[in-house]
Amino acid sequence: MGTLIPHLRDYEEMLLNKFSTKIKKRTTPIIAIGGFSGTGKDTVAIFVQLYFEKYHNISLKIIGSGDFVRKIAVESGWEEKNLDEFMKHIQKTQNEDFAKKVDIEIEKHALKTALLEGGIFIGRMAPYAIGTHGITIWLEVAARVIANRISHDINRSEYGMNEEELIQRITSRDRTDGERLEQIYGISFRDKKKFDLVLRNEGFTLDELKEITTEFLNTKSTQTHGETQIEP
Repeated sequence: MGTLIPHLRDYEEMLLNKFSTKIKKRTTPIIAIGGFSGTGKDTVAIFVQLYFEKYHNISLKIIGSGDFVRKIAVESGWEEKNLDEFMKHIQKTQNEDFAKKVDIEIEKHALKTALLEGGIFIGRMAPYAIGTHGITIWLEVAARVIANRISHDINRSEYGMNEEELIQRITSRDRTDGERLEQIYGISFRDKKKFDLVLRNEGFTLDELKEITTEFLNTKSTQTHGETQIEP
């Protein structure tokens, strides 16, 4: 089946044809971890990385959307050191067509890098871009849980903020971002049946989350593609 993003299928076909030999010879696994902000993507990515190092003696690179934004900025004529200015440029110009182009290019880079090199890919759209080419994990967390976490995190600008206000802000942000991304990519965030794992990542300790990740990856090595749902 491949990518779950309709707009990437022609590009995917080109990659599969152009790099067929290299893709077939690739032995590095592909793992895609998605979810909205605050769902724990980075933490799960580290646990996935540790799993492959411990049980398979494979060192996997963790690759986030920001890595591809840097490439796109350079391709657009910006110096990598001015990445922040590039992001501000997108916001200030409010050029929706250019913003959409950047979004699509991020997923193109992710798909190409995954097929050619493998690795652990983090981003809201990563599981949709990678699709059945790799193991896909989708994380969910209730807005109230995210609000509680970041309001008690001294490293966040929202530290000490009223949690009810944060809940409203998070809910509004995710709804707006979700609607925009669904329109750009032609997908539905409600449709997760093609993902290998849908994890409600709340109520777990870090040790429990690491154990869940390990057990899931152990299971994936002995079964075919199929959805698993885990809730606390």
